Amino acid sequence: MSAGLAKIKRRISSIESTKKITNAMELVSSVKLKRRRKAMDNTIEYLKLMSDIISDCFKGLDEKGNHLSRLLKPCATGEGILYLVITSNMGLCGGYNYNVIKYLNSVIKKGDEIMMIGTKGLIKFNNDSNYNINTDEVDVLDNFDFGKLTRLERKLEEIYREGKYTSIQLIYTKYVNSLTFKPQTVQILPVINMVDEQKAGEKKIEFPPIYAPNRNEVFKLLVPQYLNTLLFEKFEEAMVCEEGSRRNAMENATDNADDLQSELTLTFNKARQAAITNSIIEIMSGQAAEKE
Repeated sequence: MSAGLAKIKRRISSIESTKKITNAMELVSSVKLKRRRKAMDNTIEYLKLMSDIISDCFKGLDEKGNHLSRLLKPCATGEGILYLVITSNMGLCGGYNYNVIKYLNSVIKKGDEIMMIGTKGLIKFNNDSNYNINTDEVDVLDNFDFGKLTRLERKLEEIYREGKYTSIQLIYTKYVNSLTFKPQTVQILPVINMVDEQKAGEKKIEFPPIYAPNRNEVFKLLVPQYLNTLLFEKFEEAMVCEEGSRRNAMENATDNADDLQSELTLTFNKARQAAITNSIIEIMSGQAAEKE
């Protein structure tokens, strides 16, 4: 009986140590999540304002002589789609990477290519010859900053101009709320016509903006910045989802450790009480035997 009690006690001690680790990781993820959420919200607002300006430029855009015109239409010579897929570099984030890979498998077709972001996604496909994997940008999330995305955006422009793909799509995880994260696809290239059809019935602006020197020049200036901002916002949103998933996973692990610890403590107390009761019975039996 004493050996069994010692074993239960060691398990309780081990679970307590694990609980401290998961609780600490939950706190760290909560801090990172708060910081990422703030950056994401600011970027979303900035992207919305930029989208409104570009959408207005689209209305009177003259594609003649516009060196960006090839970025506005699907490539006629292209075959397949290039998917830019954002996964994580670290684990312990619940079903975050699994959901992204599952979604990717549901949309990818023969002839498509994957540009993988994050080592966890690369590990999943590394030994699978059924997929064309580009690993040039797998480390973008390391020391992540806007400069890396500027370089990535230029590279994507060059790839699209080569005419190999019909479009370049980004698969990322959309933040719905603190418990729900949904993998989605957003088109990076060609730049879609962002004129909102719902605005067609809205009242005409009495004093529309004046573009100097003209809409074409403003559009040429804003498109690269828009693509950079679009990538930055989606990457930030994906990292918010990653930290949210990790925080939830660590919270669940801590709660499970609490439950398991409570069960083992109850089992330990019952076993100890049974051992004490048996000892008392043995003593009483011994005394009764001596009296006889």
